[in-house]
Parts: sequence; C-alpha cells; structure tokens
Amino acid sequence: MEPRAFVLLVLATGVQGFSWEANLMTYLTTDYNVEPRPVLDHNHAVNVTLDVALAKIVSIDAMKQTFDTNLWIRMYWTDETLRWNSSEWGDTPVIRISSQKIWRPDILPYNSILPYGNNFEDSFATIYSDGSVSWLFPVTTRTTCSLDVTYFPYDEQTCSLQFGSWSFDGLKIDLFNRSSSGDTSSYKRNEEWDLVSFEVTRSVYVYDCCPEPYPSLTFRANLRRKTLFYNMNVIAPCILMLFVSLFGTWVPAGCGEKLSLGVNMLLALVFFIQAVNQGLPITSRSIPYASQFFGATILIVAISVSFSSFGIMFHFHEVNLKKPPPWLKTLLFLPGYRIWERRCGKKNRVVPSPDSSSCDHLDQSDGESTSRPVSSCSYPGNEKLDYETGEEKKPLPEHSGGSFLANIARNLQAIKTTADNNEEQESLRDQWRALALQLDKVLMVVIFVVYGTVTVIMFTTLPDGLVR
Repeated sequence: MEPRAFVLLVLATGVQGFSWEANLMTYLTTDYNVEPRPVLDHNHAVNVTLDVALAKIVSIDAMKQTFDTNLWIRMYWTDETLRWNSSEWGDTPVIRISSQKIWRPDILPYNSILPYGNNFEDSFATIYSDGSVSWLFPVTTRTTCSLDVTYFPYDEQTCSLQFGSWSFDGLKIDLFNRSSSGDTSSYKRNEEWDLVSFEVTRSVYVYDCCPEPYPSLTFRANLRRKTLFYNMNVIAPCILMLFVSLFGTWVPAGCGEKLSLGVNMLLALVFFIQAVNQGLPITSRSIPYASQFFGATILIVAISVSFSSFGIMFHFHEVNLKKPPPWLKTLLFLPGYRIWERRCGKKNRVVPSPDSSSCDHLDQSDGESTSRPVSSCSYPGNEKLDYETGEEKKPLPEHSGGSFLANIARNLQAIKTTADNNEEQESLRDQWRALALQLDKVLMVVIFVVYGTVTVIMFTTLPDGLVR
C-alpha cells in the first residue's frame, strides 16, 4: 500500500462511522488535475466510446429548420490515474463522484445552435477500480436540420446529431460508437412524427485548418410524418371544396348564386394554401406536394368559374341574337343539328306576302264566327271568286266592305309576323340556354377527368412507402 493511503487508513480507523468509499474518493482526488488528459504516456490517445439514447423528439420547426430533442448521453473511457486495488479499500470496486472533479472529454454536438447541456455538469460519473469511467447524463439540445418539404405532407426527413471533440484531434481523443445504432428503448412516441430508425456512423475528417484527423459520430434520426392530421384537416377539405364547386355547375345559369358559389370556393382554397404555407420553410428548391395539389385545385376551380361565366353569358344572350354556330355545337358534343332543331327550333311556316291572298278566317271561336260571313276573297289582279262556287264575280263597289276586310287582313298579317318573330327569338334563346346547359355538363366531365388524372399522377410519383 502506498504511504499516502496508509496514512489515510490509520487516521480513518479512529473516526466513528469510517467509510472506505469516502476515503477512497479523497485518496483519488488529492493532487488530481482535471485539465490534462488522463494518460501516463502523452503519446497515447484516450479512447472514448459514445452512446446516445433518443428519449424524446420535442419538436421539429420547419420554418427555422431546427430539431429539438431530449437525449441521454453515455460516455465511456479509461482514466489511467484513477485506479486502485479494491481489496485494499474494503472491497470497493466502484465509486460515484461528481463529474466536475475528474477529467471529462469535450464531446459536443457540432451542429448545435443552443448552449449544450441541461445542468449535466452536476451529474455523477461512475469510476471502476481498473480506471474505467462511465458518465451518463440527460441533455436537451437544439440542432440544425435541413428539411426537404418536396413531398409534404407525405414526407420523410433525416435529422442528424454529429458529435465530436471540439479541442482535441483524433491523435489525442479517439471517438468510437458503442453499437451500430442509437438506443431507442426508452423513446417516447411523438404525435407528429414516426421514428423509422436511429442509426450511427463514424467518420474521420481532415479540415483545412488542421492536418490532424478529427473523428466524429453522426446519429441520424430517420423520421416519417404522420399524415392523418393533414389528410383530415387539409387534403379532405380541399377535395370537398372542389366537389362543391364542380357540382355548382349544375346550378341553373339563370341563378345568380352560381357564380358566387365558385368565387367563394376559390377564395376558400386560397385561404387554405396560405395557412398551409405559413408552416413551411421559405425555399425555392422545390414546391411542396401540398402546394402543388392546392395549386392544381385552384386552377381547376378558376377554370370552372370562368366557364360558368360563359354559361351565364350564353343563358342571357340577347344582343344580336343569332343561331349558335355549328362549330360550337360540335365542340360541346351536342346532338345533331336536326335533333336540336326539333327540340328548340320553330317549325317552318309559309308566311303569306302582300301579293298573295289577303283573306283569312277571322276571329273564329268555338267553331262559330263572330263576324258576318265572307262570300268572296281578293286575289292578285283584283279578281273576285265566289266563296262557295268559286265562280268569278264582279268587283264590289268602293263603298262596300272590301276595304275594311283588307285592313283586317293587313293587321292580322302584322300580328302574325310579330308572333313569328317572337317565336323565332324565343327559339334562339332556347338554343343558347341549351348550349349553356351542355357547357356545364361537358365542363364537369372534363374537370373530373383532368382532376382525377392529376391526383393519380401526383400520388403515384411519391416515393414508395410515403402514402399509407
């Protein structure tokens, strides 16, 4: 036994409540220097083994590109100046001492953006009789994490924690991983992210500043975003608003709320995309899938609103009312011209001209005439024919009722012409209304096909395993 240990042992035997452990701590820490590396040969490196347990993912801030975690740090090394023979110290093989009283490796996360630690300096280290030291402590850290939001909200992210010595190169402190992956046995599940894996790799870097090698351990947390929240609160309302807008095309063009419905849906979609983008980083590298989906939906709804405006214009078409052009009927897949004419067109009628007969049946109701019988009609050449026999008769005198009947005939002709014109105008209006109705039908079919195709393409181009 060394003289110093013998003196301490002799003094301790006279003290009530003698403690081998307390005296051993005093023995080990007397004249101990915490600054130099704990090696007897300065040419030897201190081999430090690092293990990291991921206890909890506190948060991932996409806007700030940060990764907040609760970690349990475990470091193991050998201190060649802290050794003893346990049989000489009351069979004490292990002691626990404040970590501030011994040398500690300055292993830090390189990509940390906050002061490292959570009062871990007050933690204790475990020292074994052969000089082995294990130092375990919890820590809350915030590190940088470059998020790729291309496939948001069906994305996977990898956030790294790179540990290494800040002051010593690999010739002084060599760093090793304890296992091929980090410890996740005590991991507390996160409500937004699924932890896929927590792997660790060892790397050795030679920086421009220094020729010596610098080993480091990189722990990579592979995370997959949970999509239920976004499916229910983002994607589903977007699809629902699109269907409401599309079914709004069935609203009659004469209804004033038809256009208002589409515009309201368009504004709601713009609001949704603004709300979603507020939680995403400002990046020009890629457009998130959610933004692409919203953008396609907004474009389709905008086209629907635009064509609904055309439908309303067709429905209320009044200025220079003409028959719809055949190419427009063909474009909208309308039935053949003859079928349309039977539905909306007026029947062809022969309208007597002033040179033809000016005699019509007058004011007949219930099969009885309310005027006196007409016995003759006038034809070109002012010839007179008997109404019953058809024989030519002499012209009536000027003071007879011929001029009166002629005036009636002209008035009836004018009324008939006006009625025919009104009927023709109404027929043209019916054709334009049918055109507006067919435009809505074709628009709905086309948009359903286009939107379905866009949706299938977007979801089939996602990497395997992202959509669950």
